[in-house]
Amino acid sequence: MGSYRKWLDPAAATFAALLVAGCGGGDSSGPAVSAETAQNQSMASAAQAPKGTATAATVSGRITYDFVPAVASKDRQGQWLAKLDYAKTLQKPARNVVVELINDKTSKVLLSTATDALGSYSFQAPLDTAVHVRAKAQMLRSAGKVAGPSWNFAVRDSSSDGYGVSVDGAALFAMDGASFNSGKKASIHDLNAASGWDAATASYANARSAGPFAILDTVYSASHKVLEADQNLSFPPLNVFWSPGSDDGTYFSGSGDKTLRGLHILGHEDVDTDEYDAGVIAHEWGHYFQASFSRDDSIGGSHSSANLLDMRLAFSEGWGNAFSSMARNDPMYVDTQGAAQANVGVVFKVDEIPDNVAKGWFGEVAIQSVLYRLHQSPDIGFLPIYQAMAAQKKSPAFTSLFSFATALRGNINAGGQATLDNLLAEINTVNKDKLDMFGLGQSALPPAVIAANKDFVLPVYTALEAGVKSKTGTVGKDATVCTTTAYGKSNKLGVYRYLRFSLPQTGKQTVRISADGGLSPSFQLYSKGQPIAGKLVKDPNLGDTYNVDYDLPAQDDYVATINASANSGCFKILLAQVKTGEMQ
Repeated sequence: MGSYRKWLDPAAATFAALLVAGCGGGDSSGPAVSAETAQNQSMASAAQAPKGTATAATVSGRITYDFVPAVASKDRQGQWLAKLDYAKTLQKPARNVVVELINDKTSKVLLSTATDALGSYSFQAPLDTAVHVRAKAQMLRSAGKVAGPSWNFAVRDSSSDGYGVSVDGAALFAMDGASFNSGKKASIHDLNAASGWDAATASYANARSAGPFAILDTVYSASHKVLEADQNLSFPPLNVFWSPGSDDGTYFSGSGDKTLRGLHILGHEDVDTDEYDAGVIAHEWGHYFQASFSRDDSIGGSHSSANLLDMRLAFSEGWGNAFSSMARNDPMYVDTQGAAQANVGVVFKVDEIPDNVAKGWFGEVAIQSVLYRLHQSPDIGFLPIYQAMAAQKKSPAFTSLFSFATALRGNINAGGQATLDNLLAEINTVNKDKLDMFGLGQSALPPAVIAANKDFVLPVYTALEAGVKSKTGTVGKDATVCTTTAYGKSNKLGVYRYLRFSLPQTGKQTVRISADGGLSPSFQLYSKGQPIAGKLVKDPNLGDTYNVDYDLPAQDDYVATINASANSGCFKILLAQVKTGEMQ
């Protein structure tokens, strides 16, 4: 061990958010030379150098971060308690993070590599050069000629000037070690990102440098869970926005302002911090997965375990919670908040279904339990779940438990099918050979819905039969659907009703909607998840009647939604083919 020198005390590391140029995450001082290139150059030089002459010095070490576990327990009344347990802080490896060797004189990046699963890195550094080690809160693996996965996950400062200005404008968090001379012999330089917690004051008294690396390590777990199913997957770039004090919520944004797309993570001390709430972060990463490799038709909005939800939202949130536990191999979901991060936000076991929650395709708790237990089944596991989620991308039906379970059932063995059927039956959802993506076989009403509200829930999809519109009038069969706010407004069960139809031939179609008095309908048509534009126009000759026209190709399984905003009521809907020759 005499040839090794430990130049850097981990406590000497400094933490900052760097302004980086371009999507590659390179330092603004200039392009980095990859570790592989540098080592090849070093080997070439060694071949020309006199025997026994050193041409490079090995600089190696480990990158770690302080991990504070989020723990939960029950009080004497059986109520959940939760906190970040700073007394049990441990150092974990920062896996697959970008590590750079920086020339102190020029500030240029000399070498760049990534840590392994133990947080270890190694460089063949130029001799006798003043340098320092930089660890970035970034996982970067570019697509290359050799088959393999690629990713670019970066944790950026939501309080920096570049936030919201450009896609990668927010500063990238990084940790710099102390300066040292590379010398002529091997040396070890470890860096640890500290939590910043001061037990004496029960507060964050120092820089919270571990936060970005803790977030990134959860992203590592989530992404590598998916890689179990597809080892060559190319992940779309993902920014994670966080800062000490960030308080705009923890969520995934996959649309809207491009500069703000990504994960947004809370960081407001004594209010709500999520950097160590790994279950919360993995849940949001699950939504990123849906947006990237599956499809998510969720309408969003507030929700809780007690709610009866729009089935699209219920499946999306159930998936997020289930995937979080799959990725972490832990059925506990713990969200802390409050003073000293010592209060419970949300705590539950994802594999359980409490008696007081809705057991149906509209209950996120029921869905998350089913999904997680499917994953734990020896006859199923993650691969067919991944494949069923991928199949949602082109599903004609809205994404729901019905569409997922149908895709899954067709891709698992008899033992797996029996498990699926039993789990679906447990939550009062159609199963076995009656299962299909539209829930057409769902005739039984779950106990969570009273019989008086059946017509607001079933059938899951109402079929429209095409009539004919000509100069003499419109003929056809009306379908009647009714909406309700009995279970809440906006995104709850019965607020939106689902419709479906098929067109045997291409042509112009019109949809006529006759509403109960005073109701103003909202109607949206979709094809495989993509909305089809159409303007709903009130008929001047018929009160409370609206028309919307389309020019559609022949296709099976168009789907649509209709709702009346915050109101309850019924609509008569008629789909008719327009006989253009007769309309002149």
